[in-house]
Amino acid sequence: MKKRKIPLRKSVISGEMLPKKEMLRITRSKEGVVSIDPTGKMPGRGAYI
Repeated sequence: MKKRKIPLRKSVISGEMLPKKEMLRITRSKEGVVSIDPTGKMPGRGAYI
């Protein structure tokens, strides 16, 4: 049985690679509005912390 690949993301604060589900995504829209993205699917530039 194959193991599923766990998506990793790099934290912009610590530089650590952690599983995507353990991190919080912050996004910035084209209008410049910064918001928390709980689903990870919002459009715009995103960063993980």
